[in-house]
Amino acid sequence: MKLALPSLVVVGLIGCLLRPEILSAENPSSSPTPSLEQRVSELEQKIQAIENIPAVALALKLRWSAEQNTATPVPSPQTDSPLELVSWEYKFKAGQYSYENRHLFTYVLKNLSDKPIKLVDGTLLFTDLLGEKLIAIKLDRDAKYPAGKTASTSGAWNVNTFDSSGGEGRMTTISHDDVKATLLIRNVVFGDNSTWNAKPPQQ
Repeated sequence: MKLALPSLVVVGLIGCLLRPEILSAENPSSSPTPSLEQRVSELEQKIQAIENIPAVALALKLRWSAEQNTATPVPSPQTDSPLELVSWEYKFKAGQYSYENRHLFTYVLKNLSDKPIKLVDGTLLFTDLLGEKLIAIKLDRDAKYPAGKTASTSGAWNVNTFDSSGGEGRMTTISHDDVKATLLIRNVVFGDNSTWNAKPPQQ
């Protein structure tokens, strides 16, 4: 697969910064070895400096625009799923470093069937009111849902620091009322080991 010109610009600039002779010049053998935290901090500063270079900023903008133009349509909510979304909550947890940032979600699902559910394969998709994707998270596969009752699940999901679409960043600031959550269930295993499988989308 050929890399687009903007991608080559970014890769080339990063490669220049990470050349052995540059790294060795910045960290001579006579100096103390920097800690992991210092290395991460220096790397984040270098990446930020690269992103501020006009050519790189333009390349990232062009890539974001291309992804916007090829966005996948938001799927329609399922009508025959044995689970339905009752409510959800979101918080952003900032870490000391960007790689420690986390999305914190709590969601409540209701089992609409007359059988307990012991295994779930599904996703929660979050979009803005115009259908633009913000973030999608996988459901806890092993969460248990008693027949006809609700169950709450909480967890932390990693932040994608390479999300060029900007969706995850918007998720941290957008109002709860301006976010639409869509529950997409692919497969379910009931307590008696019988299964439910989503129907393939109609063409």
